[in-house]
Amino acid sequence: MRGYLPFTSWDKLPSCGVLGLVLLTFVVGKIGGRGGYISIPGSLSDDGLWWSRQLCLVLGVMTMARLWFVGAAALGVSLASAQAVISTQGCTSRSFTIPSWFVEDLTATEGGASFSLLNRATNQTAEYICQGGNCSAEEGIEDLVASVQISGTRASVSVNQTWSCSDRTPETKFTAAGTASVSLTDGKADSSPLLVKGSLLQPVALTPRYNEGPTGHDTPGCLAKSENPSWVLSHVIWADQDGDEITSVKEQRLTFILTNLANGYEASCMSQGPVATNIFCAGTEFQSFTIGRYSISTAVQFDPATYSVTVSQTWFCDDHNPAKPLQISATGTLPLPLSCTTEPIPSSPTHLKKFCTVPTTDSTVSLTGTLGTVVTLQPYSIEDPVPATQDSCTLSSIYSPKWQFSYFSTYNGSISFEIILQTNRGFRYPNPVYQGKSAGDGWWECEMGYDGGAQVPEGPLWPYKCQFRWDEGRKELSLRAEWECLELDAENPVRFSGVSTATVNSNIVCEKVEHREYTDEPLGEGEELTIPEPVGVVDYCYTENPSYAWVGDVKDVTWTSGKSL
Repeated sequence: MRGYLPFTSWDKLPSCGVLGLVLLTFVVGKIGGRGGYISIPGSLSDDGLWWSRQLCLVLGVMTMARLWFVGAAALGVSLASAQAVISTQGCTSRSFTIPSWFVEDLTATEGGASFSLLNRATNQTAEYICQGGNCSAEEGIEDLVASVQISGTRASVSVNQTWSCSDRTPETKFTAAGTASVSLTDGKADSSPLLVKGSLLQPVALTPRYNEGPTGHDTPGCLAKSENPSWVLSHVIWADQDGDEITSVKEQRLTFILTNLANGYEASCMSQGPVATNIFCAGTEFQSFTIGRYSISTAVQFDPATYSVTVSQTWFCDDHNPAKPLQISATGTLPLPLSCTTEPIPSSPTHLKKFCTVPTTDSTVSLTGTLGTVVTLQPYSIEDPVPATQDSCTLSSIYSPKWQFSYFSTYNGSISFEIILQTNRGFRYPNPVYQGKSAGDGWWECEMGYDGGAQVPEGPLWPYKCQFRWDEGRKELSLRAEWECLELDAENPVRFSGVSTATVNSNIVCEKVEHREYTDEPLGEGEELTIPEPVGVVDYCYTENPSYAWVGDVKDVTWTSGKSL
């Protein structure tokens, strides 16, 4: 079937991120087949398109939750996980996500050093004394080798350890190794604890991905500048239209860019509605998968009568010491120095519209705030992986691999269905599989449909290669599949293979339909999409319940790690 995009004027669209653009379509646009369009309100300002670029993300975020609930319901997916939570914060899960150690109270001594070592996966702690670089625990710990090298005012700590976790079946043995360095003052480590990030050597070789953290958290001067918080408001636009609600809309709109001078964080802020008091602000955190557990939050209140803006924001700094990250809150208020013009509304001359901007040379306003609460967070927690509430792709594939199938159908004898790994899938949907070439003995090669997983760090949650076989008499679908999980280490994903057989326990109904043959060639300039004439009648069979989905356990699973495909 011919594929095409339902928009005719892409050159007129704002340059938004993929997420913001898609969600914006649902909020302020409409799609009408090939003649569809995206409409962006800009009647109150000549800068409509510029602001649609800046604020498409904001509009998209406002409907993200709504789309998730609608999409999940359409797919017949329960918002409660299809997979039970099983020790997601246990030894096994932590060993895959944070194989690492805390080195505390590192002190250089005559010819050696001493420190306390905590394995973050097992929560096992031991005290170490080092001589000549080699270290030994006061209480013997098997399968752990630690060493400290001191050169001038720096110390380098290396750890190699093997341990086992029995909170999952089967019990799993892990080996990890890592090295970290720290500066010394008067023989003591300047940062305590010192984080030694490890790379797994077994059961698979990978280096778990840490998060980038919120914008500017490690920017030099973040903490120092936060002691006197300040922001800059730029591109400020205030519009107030007193419509009659018949030929014109009564609407107030305030938009601006808010920049935190301590960390460089920018947020696009907007309000739109009959009365503009609560201003919604959003930054790049809504387009990023690697912010982590802490994201910058901004709340803005506006008084249309006095043009007074109150900004309350919470941000994070660890540029001074990542072992002691800080959560910082501040508030500031000022009246906006607006210059306004007022004119009648063309469609309703007895009603007025007011348009205001900041008349300064660079069109910006500076806002000085008052420091609020400052909270010390857990060491290194800003960039730590977010604690899982469900198994991710890798752990699901190792300990309880299952495929979820849906939308089974046959068209003129050719089989198709949709598939996704039953795991912590988030805002993800199944991928279609179509019948390809014969692989012999009743097996068929898979032809994968669109690959939405290519746009997220976790990668696809469906096979990159597979074969299937359909037993019509038993209503059994068998699958031989190969897939990979990238969420822990995109450069060295864990690659899996296994077989699955599942029964379609739903009535399959068939009907005769007209068959049309489409071309995959793109439309030429000015060419209209046409529906070809029928060339015959074929059988179309499908599950009676369109939202029916079923699960198949994966057997004979093998895994290895290597470079990403």
